Order: sequence, then C-alpha cells, then structure tokens
Amino acid sequence: MGAESKATGRGRGRPARDAGAVLSRELIVRKALDIAGSEGFPALTMHRLARDLGVTPRALYNHVRDRQDVVDAVAALMMREIPVPHLDPAHWRDSLRAAYREARGAYRKFPRALLIALDETLTPAQVDPNRVILTENMLGFFVDIGLSLEQAMAARSAFLIDVLGFALAVDYRYDRGEAAVREAVVRPVPGPWLDALPEVAAPLTRRAAALPPPTSDAVFDAFVDMRIAAIESMVSVRGRGD
Repeated sequence: MGAESKATGRGRGRPARDAGAVLSRELIVRKALDIAGSEGFPALTMHRLARDLGVTPRALYNHVRDRQDVVDAVAALMMREIPVPHLDPAHWRDSLRAAYREARGAYRKFPRALLIALDETLTPAQVDPNRVILTENMLGFFVDIGLSLEQAMAARSAFLIDVLGFALAVDYRYDRGEAAVREAVVRPVPGPWLDALPEVAAPLTRRAAALPPPTSDAVFDAFVDMRIAAIESMVSVRGRGD
C-alpha cells in the first residue's frame, strides 16, 4: 500500500504495542473495510476494530492516528479496489458493459461501505488519485463517443448511481440471503405481499411474480442494456443535430 502501509509512529503518551500482537496498518485498514462493508461505517469504532483484530484499542495507535485516519485509509483502499476500466470509444457498448460489470464486482464486496459519503467526511488531502483518474477517463470516454460534456457528466452520474444502487438494493441482500430472500429481491413485489393483498388489482405484477425468478446477474445485465439504449439515443440525436 505504499506510503499508507507505513506506521504513523506513536504520538506522545501513546502506549507501546501489545506484546505478541501481529498488527500492521494494512491489516487494520482491511479489517475496517470488512466491518464497514458488511455493517456500514457507524459500526466501525476503534473498540470494535480492536476486538475483531484480537488486540487492545491502544495497540491500534502504533499504526493509525485515530478513527479519521482509519476512515480516510479505508476510502483510499476502496478506490484502489475499483479497477480502471478499459473504455474503447470504437467499441463503446462492449467496453461500457465491461465497465459496469467490473465496477459492480468491486462494489458488491463492500456494499455498506458505499454509503461513506453519507456517514463520513473525508480528509481532502488523503483522497486517492484513482478517484480523479476514474472520473477523467469516463468523462473523456463519453465525450469521445459523441456526447456533450454536460451529457457525459449525466451519463457518468447515472453509471455511479446504477452500480451503487444495485450493489446496495440487490446484491447486498441477494449475496447474503437464503433462497427466499434472493427470490424476493429480484421480484417486482415480494410474493407474500401479493398474497396478503388479494383485493388489490395488479394483474401485470401478479403475472410477473409467477415467472421464473431471474438471477441478479440477469437483472443487472438487462439494466445495463437499458442504459446503453438510452445513451445510443442521445448519441444519435446529437449526431443529427436535433
């Protein structure tokens, strides 16, 4: 992890590390991402982190300054975990599909941590450069396929909302749930809700609920196809000068 893997050093008055504890900054940050990814940042406390690592809270301070230092390091690790996609304007549909799938694959590893913007305030100087690189690459890609910069900004925002929302609303429960939970997640309305409300006229919803349940992958791919169709329309309209 480069410079971030180095210990920050003990501040004045900090206790020495617990004897026999095998600890490093990288291990602390990885464990913090595990906690935040599964339960959200509110669950991430120094006491919880120490407990999960099998050390005392005081031992953590040989490697991190405080909780804010941990949060900043987790945010940087998250950004490094997201691959920089190969976006080829000449084959933009395939490369955009691949970018969606790669981002989803990364996001679904730590879905609850994606709410970091709601739960935490990051230190600007500690933001990983990958955050800017990913933005620049995607804006350039959308401009190169024929969108205006304003449209490129909207398409990039849609990409982020699509993947983040899917990871939280679908993948989080689908990946961790039993068969009944997985089926409910990909249904327009959970079957038990429809059964409990027989008086509600919803013929299409009931027909949809009777279909074989799709996998989360199939739902995601259909979702991406709809987004690509929308971008195709934007490119076409702008190309005609309408």
